[in-house]
Amino acid sequence: MLVRERMISPGKRLSANLPITSAIGEFEKVSSSWLPVVDDGGTLVGLLTWSDVRKAQSMLSAGKKDSKDELLVQDFMTTRFLFVTEKTPIEEAVRIMIDYDIPELPVVKDGYFSGIISDKTMLRVLMEITGARRQGVRLMVKLENKSGKLLELLQMIRDLGGSIEGLCTYSGQENEYSIATMRVEDADKYSLKQGLNNLNVEVLDIR
Repeated sequence: MLVRERMISPGKRLSANLPITSAIGEFEKVSSSWLPVVDDGGTLVGLLTWSDVRKAQSMLSAGKKDSKDELLVQDFMTTRFLFVTEKTPIEEAVRIMIDYDIPELPVVKDGYFSGIISDKTMLRVLMEITGARRQGVRLMVKLENKSGKLLELLQMIRDLGGSIEGLCTYSGQENEYSIATMRVEDADKYSLKQGLNNLNVEVLDIR
């Protein structure tokens, strides 16, 4: 899955040449922690953050002005920022957001601002991966980290006529085992328990 498949379409964007007073008014209408700033050609050149806005408000309140020219967005915007492209893998975007504690990232395509990827989007992705909105049996098992163990499990489910509508795995302590969570449709809980017992697979949760 790539960022372009789950990014949010761009909403408000600011021109770098927009008077900062007008930008402040626009900023107060949105819930985002920043707004994208683009040049006349649409290239992303910066972000106007709440911190930038507060700095501008402070200067305006104090009546500070270096010249007779009106203060513009480009005078306050943040020009060093993290971003991802439409072709960035979704898990890489998640890593960046977690490592840098960022709730939202701008998305660019060939340098042009094209959208936003947010932590709320990632929660929806998690729902999709785990099949949270699907019917069926939610199964969570502990598997040895040996080649073919997950394949055996999936084959058993297929032999029962079941289909997997969501699957995610992660490594347990010291990589000795893996935890697999899935949503299984068209197979009843009793048959799954029997099949898992035959495979000698530890069931952590089934419901």
